[in-house]
Amino acid sequence: MLRILAYHRVAELRDTPTVDSRSVSATPAVFTRQMQHLARHYHVVGMPQLLNGIEYGAPLPKRAVLITFDDAYADFAEIAWPILKQFGLPATMFVPTAYPDHPELAFCWDKLYQAFAATSRTEFRGTPFGQLPLGSAEEKRRALRIVQNYVSNIPDDEAMGIVDSVCTQLVESQAYSGSVLSWEQLRQLAKEGLTLGSHTRTHPIMTQVTPNRMRQEIRGSQEDLKRESGTVPPVFCYPNGNHNDTVVSIARDEGIRLAFTTLSGENKSESLDLLRLRRVVITPRTSIAVFYARLLRMGANFDAWRHGNSKENPIAARSRHQASVV
Repeated sequence: MLRILAYHRVAELRDTPTVDSRSVSATPAVFTRQMQHLARHYHVVGMPQLLNGIEYGAPLPKRAVLITFDDAYADFAEIAWPILKQFGLPATMFVPTAYPDHPELAFCWDKLYQAFAATSRTEFRGTPFGQLPLGSAEEKRRALRIVQNYVSNIPDDEAMGIVDSVCTQLVESQAYSGSVLSWEQLRQLAKEGLTLGSHTRTHPIMTQVTPNRMRQEIRGSQEDLKRESGTVPPVFCYPNGNHNDTVVSIARDEGIRLAFTTLSGENKSESLDLLRLRRVVITPRTSIAVFYARLLRMGANFDAWRHGNSKENPIAARSRHQASVV
């Protein structure tokens, strides 16, 4: 069984003024203990080793684990990467390639987070949300989640229009800021051993775009990585884990060998679907004891049963791995 871990950010929850704290997977202290456990009891493999095993049939070591990070948040370089290097553990970073070197670009969930945090309004009235009270911090958080979850479940063009409209109504002339590693930082990390993989260009939910847009996002992100880093492995991560037969087929046509979801459960050699690889999504609720358990076969089976997902639904991934953190 290949175990694949999915992280987003390693940070203290209090240190997230412009980035939605639901993107935090673990605090530095907890992440250190998790990596220490992996170094002691598992064989952490890198993406090149996994690809070599797929290409040439080379067996992976027993208790193999692959560590992945999504979205290329900037604090990876100063927090998560030094911890990984401390224990000599390889990792893969999936990069949404339109964002590096564009600090003015923020992910839509972070843009909404910044707008709700900055607004002085005490209520929000707007179709299709009706009246949302904003008088307290808790009411702001509740309203934010309603909007975030709604836009995750509609066509991407419509979703981005609603995000822009909501932000404009909440705060006039707001300057939004992203928090993604620059290409220079990514190149330096790659020199130090981090594998860079594609995560589309603009991070749309792939089940909410046209087949032509799916192909553009996959091909464009591969081309961006090749241009900026000099090399690109044939791997791809579906934003939020969302996928369907169409995007899987297009990924195959574009030469993708391994594609990563947020489906739970085992990656068993006898039934391995290389374009629907399952991952253990780590959240702040993943205590050390739970972390230990989720790496076991029994834990993987329990995760799959608990989430009940043979294919990821449109909002399950982000709502699961970012649930109730703020």
